[in-house]
Amino acid sequence: MKSKRCFTAPMTIAPFPETFRRRRGYTIIELLVVTAVISILIALALPAVQSARNSARQLQCLNNMRNVSLGLLQATDSANRFPACGYFGDGTSTGGGSFRSWVVAVLPFIDQANLYNQWDVEKNYNDPTNAPLAKTYIPVLTCPDDISEVPGEGNLTYVVSSGIGFSAQIGGIHDCPVGPSSGKLDLNGNGITCNSSTSGDGTPSDRELFFQMGLFFNETWKGEIRAKRHHTMASITDGASNTMLISENIRTGYDPDRPTSNWASPNPYLTSFYIGNPCQSSSCSAGNVDYNRSNSGSSAINAGINQPEGSAPFPNSLHEGGVNVGYCDGHIQFLSANIDGKVYAALASPQGQALNGTLLKQ
Repeated sequence: MKSKRCFTAPMTIAPFPETFRRRRGYTIIELLVVTAVISILIALALPAVQSARNSARQLQCLNNMRNVSLGLLQATDSANRFPACGYFGDGTSTGGGSFRSWVVAVLPFIDQANLYNQWDVEKNYNDPTNAPLAKTYIPVLTCPDDISEVPGEGNLTYVVSSGIGFSAQIGGIHDCPVGPSSGKLDLNGNGITCNSSTSGDGTPSDRELFFQMGLFFNETWKGEIRAKRHHTMASITDGASNTMLISENIRTGYDPDRPTSNWASPNPYLTSFYIGNPCQSSSCSAGNVDYNRSNSGSSAINAGINQPEGSAPFPNSLHEGGVNVGYCDGHIQFLSANIDGKVYAALASPQGQALNGTLLKQ
């Protein structure tokens, strides 16, 4: 029986379609177009991202200031008085030295009670007991936009409202009102500075006017009490919502050129902010008072941004157009760098209305 052979027809493989046989790439023009589109999208997105980051930093700055403001008000309520912006000795061998700033009094109210409990108020802030504590970094005390911040060195961005100046020992006279850049203040215009009394004509003394124009003051802590003045909430006769409590100043805090500068230093250039002197040549005599000077020149808001640390004790921030300011009722507000000098001075004074009838009438 003959076997049958099966013959299989040869398989014919169909050719691949043209699209499979030829791979087509991008042309130079297409790549350039795509690159250009991506570049445009990035250019459009970057400002938005930067703006969002700036807004976030400013919001954090506001939150920090709000917490510090509330801490200040709680400390005030607890002691029934505003704390001194700085405590000093009286200059004698038993009472000399720089003791501490207002920040120490606020520590228990900004979640730093443990730090406060370790602080020895009878010793200077740079004493071996207190100095390591003063270098503690406390995030709530700094604004995220404070580019001068040095980690771990006790930085400070927020400063309290001290009116027109501070008091100091000048020429052997204690408790003499002085301006941060103008020297001794003749606030009643009688030609006498550092005076505690007047000639009996009913004119307020320089010290009385000084008290009415500011909220925080230096005080004596040890030795003979030579400077002791403070406000209470009840003494803010202009209204808590109309009186500045605290502001930003990125030119305060730690200074590498002065290692003892930190949030505990009572140095008035580091603890406080001031308005500019409204009186020409520091004499507030008739015709010399012009409140436009309160926000002008080197003492204007944001005028000291590029100055060295500790040399510009005025409101300074990197927020465009002004600074954040806290008030004595607890609210926070953005203050324009272009604010009228008279309004600015009125906000700094807790008793501006009491100046009526004087040469410093606001």
